[in-house]
Amino acid sequence: MDETRMGRGIIPMWFLALVVTATGCTATRLQHRTAHLGATLPELQYQQVLDNLAQFADNPGAMPWHVNIREGTTQVTDSLSGGGAVDLGPPTNWLPQLFGSRTAVAQWGMSPVIDPIELKLLRVAYRRAVGMDEMPDDDTMQDLGHELKAQVASNPDLSNESTLFYEYHAKTSANYPTFESSVVTTNSESVVAPPEVLRRDRSPLARDVARQVKIIERELGQVGPGWYGVGRKCDVPRTAAFVGRHGKTWVWVDSRRQDDLTRFTLTVLKLSTLIKEQQTLVSPGQVKFSPGDRGG
Repeated sequence: MDETRMGRGIIPMWFLALVVTATGCTATRLQHRTAHLGATLPELQYQQVLDNLAQFADNPGAMPWHVNIREGTTQVTDSLSGGGAVDLGPPTNWLPQLFGSRTAVAQWGMSPVIDPIELKLLRVAYRRAVGMDEMPDDDTMQDLGHELKAQVASNPDLSNESTLFYEYHAKTSANYPTFESSVVTTNSESVVAPPEVLRRDRSPLARDVARQVKIIERELGQVGPGWYGVGRKCDVPRTAAFVGRHGKTWVWVDSRRQDDLTRFTLTVLKLSTLIKEQQTLVSPGQVKFSPGDRGG
C-alpha cells in the first residue's frame, strides 16, 4: 500500500518537471527561429536583385520587379497533455500517458513595388548595371520631386526658414505674379530648379526636395557593370557565392565582389521605398487627412 502511494506521488512530480522543462525549450526554440528568420532577410534581398539582374542581362528592355519585406512573424506553439490508463485488476495498475506536439511558423510580409516612378528608377539602375549609360530624364526627376515634397517632415528649422523666405520676398516683390515668376517653390512645375536659379530664390522646402533628388541622381550615377558574371548554367563556377537566373540566363557574384553586390542591393532598396504609402487617418473630430499624400 505504501509503495502504491509512493508511485502515485512520483508520477505527478515527474510530469510537472517535464512541463517546466518543455516551457524552457519552447522559449529557446523561439529565440533560435527568430534569429534564423532574421538571417534569411539578406538572402532574400540579394536573390531578388540577382534575378532581376539576370532578367536585364537577358533583355535590357524588361520591366523590373521588386517586393518590399515589411514585417516578420515567428511563432512556436507547444501542446502537452497527459493522463493515465487504470487497470482495476486485480492487481491494480496505472499506466501514465503523455501526448505532445509542436507547431512552428515563420513568415515574412511583403508588398510589391507598383509605383511607376519607383519602377522607372529601378529600371535605370538595372540598365546601368548591365552596361547601359542611362540616367533618368528631367520629367521623371521633377515628378519624383513633387512626390517627395509631401513626405518632408516639418521641423523648426524648415518652418523658420520658410517664414523668413516668404517675408523677404513679400518685401521685394511688388505683387504675386512677380513673386511667382521670380522664385521656385514646391508648387512650381519644375520643383528641382536648374543651377542658374539662385539659392535665395528657392524656397527652403524646394531646396530640401532638390537635395534629395540630387542624392538619388548621384547614387544612380555610381551604378555600373563589371562586378558579376553572366552566362549559361554550365558557365557558373562552383566558387560562385551568389547566383541568380532568368530563363536560361544566369548571373553570379564571387565572394570577393560581395561588397559591390551589397552596395547595389542597398541602392535598389532605397529606390524601392522612395514614395511612402498613403495612409488615411481619422482625427477625433472625424476629419480625414493623409500623411504622405501623393497629391500636388
